[in-house]
Amino acid sequence: MLNDEPVMRPPQEAQSLLLRATQGCTWNQCRFCYVSRGYAFKAVTPGELDREAAERAPHFPSTTRIYLTGSNPFVLPAERLKAYIEVLRRHAPWFSELSMQSCVGDIARKSAGELAELASLGLTHLYIGTESGSDETLALMHKGHTAAEAARQLARLDEAGIAYTCFYVLGLGGKGAGIKDGKATAALFNQVHPRRVSTTGMTVFPNTPLADMLREGTYAEASEREKIEELQAFLEALETDTFYDGVHYLNPLSYRFATRDRIARQAALDDIRDCLEHSTDEELELMVSRRFMHSL
Repeated sequence: MLNDEPVMRPPQEAQSLLLRATQGCTWNQCRFCYVSRGYAFKAVTPGELDREAAERAPHFPSTTRIYLTGSNPFVLPAERLKAYIEVLRRHAPWFSELSMQSCVGDIARKSAGELAELASLGLTHLYIGTESGSDETLALMHKGHTAAEAARQLARLDEAGIAYTCFYVLGLGGKGAGIKDGKATAALFNQVHPRRVSTTGMTVFPNTPLADMLREGTYAEASEREKIEELQAFLEALETDTFYDGVHYLNPLSYRFATRDRIARQAALDDIRDCLEHSTDEELELMVSRRFMHSL
């Protein structure tokens, strides 16, 4: 059983049944990420999952949402994931949703038939570390995929019937990249159909390659104004029907609305414009105390 890496989950899974699937990350090269550093990749056996589910599932309704923890459990072979689903059906036979994390490359390793079969068995949702739609920023952060590759793989999830949430880090490209990155990321998501786009503001955490780059002067952080300008450019260009969820303590401004709700979107844009016009750079920098942040 996995017992080394601390369990983490997206905010949206606060009420879900959390069960350990993997620890570590098979990619583990993103320069801004600290989550799985120092942890070897391991996966539970179906028997280990069965024992944990037997212990924890009785405390949840049989229709519970289930979240399998780990940085990218979707990298596992389809046969292993099918075995996991069989276990979960025994303990929560009518679970309403099954979610887990995935890298873009993990989707590419699954055939169309495997994706469709997993969807039919109940793997209904993935959290995808897209992070940005700018190839320059993706390369800078060593994400291991391009924007075009992300669009291809997300479209394959659309075809298979697997819903997904895309993560997007405002300010990831650093100083001077914000507005360009905002437009590029909107262009990526406009090609596909994410259920949700979830943003956080770029924060350089200790003990990451990005912290070394910052110290060496090879990376310059975006200001809070630039992050807000990036969000403005993104929301102005975003056309796909999705749900924007920017309520996170690392965001300088937080909003949550369906993009088809034009009134809510315009209210957010009006608030952003007012903030940019009437706040000094010093005031904006005080909105998030990033130098005191040590974890997500």
